[in-house]
Amino acid sequence: MTEEQGPVARAQGPVAGERAPTHEPKEQVREGKGPVREGKGPVAEMHVRGPGPARLFRFLIYGLVLASSAAQYSVVPILPVYAHRFGLTGVQQGMVLGATGLATLAVSVPAGALSDRFGARRLTLWAGWLISIALFAQAVAGSFPVLLAARLGFGIGFAVIWTAGLSWLAEAAPGGAGLGGTVASAGVGGVVGPALSGTAVQYFGLMSPFLAVAAGFAVLTLALGLLRMRVIAPPPPARMGTSLRAATADRRTIVAAAAIVTAGGTTGVSALLVPAELHVAGASPGQIGLVFALGGVLFVVTSMLTTAAGHRAVRMSVVMAGMLALAFALSPAVLASTPFAIVTMQCATTAMRSLLWTVSYPLAAAGAERSGAGIGVVMGLLNGVWAATVLLGPLAAGLAAGRLSAQAVFGLTAAACLAILAVTVLAAGPLRRPARVACVPGGDLAAGGDLAAGGDLAAGGDQMPSRSRSGNG
Repeated sequence: MTEEQGPVARAQGPVAGERAPTHEPKEQVREGKGPVREGKGPVAEMHVRGPGPARLFRFLIYGLVLASSAAQYSVVPILPVYAHRFGLTGVQQGMVLGATGLATLAVSVPAGALSDRFGARRLTLWAGWLISIALFAQAVAGSFPVLLAARLGFGIGFAVIWTAGLSWLAEAAPGGAGLGGTVASAGVGGVVGPALSGTAVQYFGLMSPFLAVAAGFAVLTLALGLLRMRVIAPPPPARMGTSLRAATADRRTIVAAAAIVTAGGTTGVSALLVPAELHVAGASPGQIGLVFALGGVLFVVTSMLTTAAGHRAVRMSVVMAGMLALAFALSPAVLASTPFAIVTMQCATTAMRSLLWTVSYPLAAAGAERSGAGIGVVMGLLNGVWAATVLLGPLAAGLAAGRLSAQAVFGLTAAACLAILAVTVLAAGPLRRPARVACVPGGDLAAGGDLAAGGDLAAGGDQMPSRSRSGNG
């Protein structure tokens, strides 16, 4: 199967030329766990049945994402407390901060393959309980090895939540309809987590924020485990190697991964240089924190607006325009080193990163439906790319900042963004309209093999499915 040919029978039902079944068995429903198949051929879709359970399901998944992001960043403002209590060196503090990214890099793709094989629901619930245990261990940690082990355990659970949890959400709403909200939820967690953890430690002690989040994770995980949903089973999963080859050959997934590289890389540069530049200009720690809080608010607002736009925003052209806008958003800090220029750059780039992250996950989910790759492997691939940028971005920025001015580093970052965009455009190839439209048995349309799931036409593969075969989603 080539990239241009689109999905074939395994993912989308009968191909042209095959004989349609004369009898359609009734749909079989199983409550809670385990898949059920709709008797219309190998339908690669899973739906949450009923608006009430669907809304509750999304709320619970968004809650896990928000809590995981809050717990990830809540350690930042209280790291000096850990350093004082355990006598941590600078390297050890870096290990505590980087543990989540390291675990995510190592676990994401294997977790995605396990999610495709054993079920996203099972792995998501397992990850929720693992995070609860890891946060409890962090709360009672009495030494650096225990603290580091707890952060690594949290990182494993974090990676699985962002892989299996998002896969479960994508399976419940094919086309990635609910994935955009996960980025807004993560943005809220990134803003609220550090603020609440610092206050809680100041008034209630070092254990308090992590015990509270551990209890929250336990409640959310228990509620998800008790939730009963009627679903349609996905097709049998492909092997991890097959899924990876299909994903890396799909244009949507390529564009989504490039967007995450661009967004993640610029995040590391800003996180390293913006505080340093504002400090040199005379800004207090409180003022620097306010700048990042303002950026966090813009991140959430942009993500919510992008999510509200729905399928109209989830296009490769939107992602490429966002990458171009992100490169130009760095220009204020390239042209001047004044506080106004730095703050303007930080706010503008944060908004563009939010757009890219919000669109990337549903775009890749649509690519998985089109290419036949396992949704878990695709989500794991994106999370692995994100983790690599988290680990390497600040390191590269620090090496460059040791030899060049901040303005020059921002300029090089903008040039790198443009270079990644150029490579992405070449890799994605030109957008083509289908040459012909033909009917296939079962009532679906096939436009030169480039048809989106659910029978909706995809102009050159740049259109997300707007509805599923059963009319939901």
